[in-house]
Amino acid sequence: MKRTLGYCLGLFAVAFILYVCHGLPADQSAFAEEESITITGKITSITYGMFTPFGNRRAEIVVLDKSGDEHVIRVGQRTAYIPHRTPTAGDRVSIVCIRQDDSLAGVTVTYK
Repeated sequence: MKRTLGYCLGLFAVAFILYVCHGLPADQSAFAEEESITITGKITSITYGMFTPFGNRRAEIVVLDKSGDEHVIRVGQRTAYIPHRTPTAGDRVSIVCIRQDDSLAGVTVTYK
């Protein structure tokens, strides 16, 4: 029993270290190419993916802004802060997207 528990804890530790280190940049110069985009509008659709082992979810959020343009935001497993209330279609939101080197580094969703 103790041996099995030890193996499980060891595998969990290795998986956690790989999970944390996977998204880290190789050098700190990657942070110099960071830009922030804010999209304000109404969610027309939101599609959630599966939960990761660490409780995060992937999502695709489609937002219609005031000018009628549609923005599709694909949220990765470690890039999103979505508030305690799950966004749904029809919610008016402000979404801040932080891009780094042509990839999405962070998304923050706030309600209007």
